[in-house]
Amino acid sequence: MKRFALFLSVILLATNAFAQDAFPQYPSPLDIPVYLSATFAELRTNSFHAGVDIKTQGVEGKKVYAVADGYVSRIGVSPYGYGNVLYITHNDGYTSVYAHLQRFNKAIGNYVKDYQYRNKSFSASIYLTKETFPIKKGDFIGYTGNTGGSGGPHLHYEIRHTKSEKPVNPLYFGLNVADDVRPNIKGVAVYPANDTSTVEGKDQPIYFDVEGKKTDYKLKGYNYVRANGMVSFGINTEDQVGTSPNKNGPYSYELYVEDELRFRMECDSFSYSEPRYINSLIDYKRFKDKGSRYVRTQVDPYNRLSMLERKNGVAQVNEGDTVNVCFMIYDYAGNISTVSFKLVGTEPVVVEKEPINRSQYFVKADGSQNSRIEIEDFQVVMERNTLFKDTWMQTGATDPKGCCSRCYRFGYDTQAVFKLFKIRIKPNEKWAKNAKMYIAHYDENGKVSSLGGKLCSDGYVETSTRTLGQYALKIDSIAPVVKILNFKENDTITSSNTLKVKITDDMTGIDSYNLYANDAWLLGVYDAKNDLLYYEVDSHLKAGKNCIKVVVKDAVGNKTTKKVNIYRK
Repeated sequence: MKRFALFLSVILLATNAFAQDAFPQYPSPLDIPVYLSATFAELRTNSFHAGVDIKTQGVEGKKVYAVADGYVSRIGVSPYGYGNVLYITHNDGYTSVYAHLQRFNKAIGNYVKDYQYRNKSFSASIYLTKETFPIKKGDFIGYTGNTGGSGGPHLHYEIRHTKSEKPVNPLYFGLNVADDVRPNIKGVAVYPANDTSTVEGKDQPIYFDVEGKKTDYKLKGYNYVRANGMVSFGINTEDQVGTSPNKNGPYSYELYVEDELRFRMECDSFSYSEPRYINSLIDYKRFKDKGSRYVRTQVDPYNRLSMLERKNGVAQVNEGDTVNVCFMIYDYAGNISTVSFKLVGTEPVVVEKEPINRSQYFVKADGSQNSRIEIEDFQVVMERNTLFKDTWMQTGATDPKGCCSRCYRFGYDTQAVFKLFKIRIKPNEKWAKNAKMYIAHYDENGKVSSLGGKLCSDGYVETSTRTLGQYALKIDSIAPVVKILNFKENDTITSSNTLKVKITDDMTGIDSYNLYANDAWLLGVYDAKNDLLYYEVDSHLKAGKNCIKVVVKDAVGNKTTKKVNIYRK
């Protein structure tokens, strides 16, 4: 097996060399050494990472440069996601993306600001023609930052195939990153793959710690795993890219059963319609319960993730069998780690199952059975392929305090869903026409969050969600909180000032936010992760007295308005 692993490693290195020759080679978008804090397609919550994250020495404000000739085809501004982002379409069939920017270069920044004032909106998605901002390789385009959903200063750098808009691994395009560190294998799981299979005498997954060198891990405390029937596997792993301490994702996963390749995933490219497949790829229940991500080798019938190259990640174990199993985990540089173990076949074990009861519904993923369920004043409507596989769904109803309806269960939030589905609840008669209602979700620990919702003409409140669990109608009658931070009544300010306001809403969330000076709209920048709305004083604030007004609404229309008079020199 070790000789085979070395052979495969050589093949992988040759494949990567070919990949670099097959794609245009770009310089780094930064003029500082390249260290990564995230890799392509690493496992994230509800998605795969669509690029690489380049570290910026812990600070914002590093200059960003275009990696090839082309034009700015799109500009985005958002308090969420990519924050300030530029898309440059190149002449070679690819588009580069630069996200979480602190700010754009002067020309682009002025263009965006004019657009925001014309549209009276901080958020912007601007599509451009070739003539607006032509770009040459090496042109300065902006500064690195921490905007949007970023968790710290860095540059999210992404390459997309222009026609398909599929993100492609940026390491194919010549981004050189020194890396001689092997992936780290943290754990292995073995799963019964059907109702009659067992692992260590149980019909539940067994999770194993590992030990040993990175070239040859083994299961800690186990010489072999006892099993019977059809079983599948899972692996929890991470990769450190060179000297960067960040825990990233590997490049490829392989599973061998008796030296036969049964499962392979290579992190090369995927479609933006695919990120939710991650919740089928991983052991979703383990992730929700423990926070650890195990990549599963048994592929659900409706998981169509294109990065999966082999999908037969199961093994049959009969009484008396000895089956050799090996995971091989690679990073992009060709460093490899393996974990090997044996399955030993035991005699069949009959495990008593809990009986199916009348409150459970068998939902077929193809939409042919129980795609629409109605229980009292509660309805669920699912499209075809909403689920990754045919699934039993537990239902029920309780009467909690402080709600406008009964609390209904449909499944558990540890069950993964691909598409949005509709939840509809009719309120108790007392609340039938209250426009402040929203659908609340209760997780298995009782934590409440808002799923939004609208009151329909038939009296139901309706929303779309991908979250299973418990639902009830609640009222949000509390307006957002607005707190002025760094200015007060009759303050005098100058052009160097930035006016800051903290805005929060802990129920249905902030829906709109606006700043005005003497009833004329001002560009308020919304930093959602810090609950901050701020305005950098510019020519739109006149000299002399100005009435600053802050207007914030939540998702059900509760509004808070604050006014402060200030003077500008």
